[in-house]
Order: sequence, then structure tokens, then C-alpha cells
Amino acid sequence: MAPTYRAADLLLTRTVGRNHASLLRGMVVVFRRDEWRMLKRVVGLPGDLVEFEAGRLFVNGEALDGRARVRGALTEAWRVPRESYFVVGDNADASDDSRVWDQPFVRFAEVEAMVTGRLWRRWRREGLTRLVRAPAAQRAA
Repeated sequence: MAPTYRAADLLLTRTVGRNHASLLRGMVVVFRRDEWRMLKRVVGLPGDLVEFEAGRLFVNGEALDGRARVRGALTEAWRVPRESYFVVGDNADASDDSRVWDQPFVRFAEVEAMVTGRLWRRWRREGLTRLVRAPAAQRAA
């Protein structure tokens, strides 16, 4: 999910209810796909028509990026079935997501949680050694 989230980020999540009524388009979810736990953004809800055209996504005829359609472009389309989602990563060029999977939909039962926030850890940004040891110049003095 780079650049939105990095591997070292500590994420806050909330378990999804049985009816999944709290999940909306644009939310980031945690789910299991085979033996992997994945993190992706929900773009297609049950009943939505998701189209992939010229490298861009359209949901129910509207572009996610707000730009107009490209005439004559090859289009791939999916109708999201009941009790399923269409999910994508934020880095479209490198993401392993619904656009390329043989079974493109994530079923309700596979969704474990939704991401509600991220905790920043100051020591991650500054480096643990700065907080523990003084710089070499100060130790020598």
C-alpha cells in the first residue's frame, strides 16, 4: 500500500461487523488471501460495476481520478457479486490486487478488519541510536 502505508507502520484497526455495513468505498481493509495477510483499499462494493480502462479505474461509470474516458481503449469490466469487494493497492503499477487476480473479489468472510489510523513512532524516524547514545563528537569531548 505504498506510498500511503509502509511496512514499518503500526496500524490501528477495528474488527468488521458481521453485516459489513460499516465498510465504505475508499476504506483500507485487512484480509486473508491464501496464506497471506493483505492490506488493500476497497473500490467496489456489492453490485458495483468496476471497469479498468487504459490503466485507470471506473466505478459505476465514474473515474476514480476524475478524468474523462479514453475513446477506443480496451476495457475490462467486473460486476461485484453479493457479499464481496473489489480491492486495489494505492501503487497501481506494482500492486497485486483485484485487477490481476484470477478470482478478483474478496469475500466478506475473508475481511478481518478495517484500518482506522496509523501510529507514528518518533524513534523510527530519528533512529534508535540517537535516543540511546550521544553523538561520537560529544563522547570524545
